[in-house]
Amino acid sequence: MNKRKKIIIVLITIIVLLVLFLPLPVGSFDDGGTRVYSALTYKIIKWHKLVAETNHDVYFYNKTSVFWIPDKFKSIDELWKIDFEKGGFEKILFSKNE
Repeated sequence: MNKRKKIIIVLITIIVLLVLFLPLPVGSFDDGGTRVYSALTYKIIKWHKLVAETNHDVYFYNKTSVFWIPDKFKSIDELWKIDFEKGGFEKILFSKNE
């Protein structure tokens, strides 16, 4: 195999990997600021979801999750149920008085 064919194979491999694994912003939600990024093989969700509000405090679910195929094709509501049931999330408390 000559040098030119090796370069072409390496370039094609890099392009295929970029297409499969480079996440692009898909959108954000009005649930407190959740953002979604998606590639062909996985989905990244940066959760920032309002989960509880009291008279003085606001609680957010704040976590970054990665969902691979086949979970990647589920709706945001289905992924929320999966992730929330796992537990172990960070709670961020914002005081309304500040």
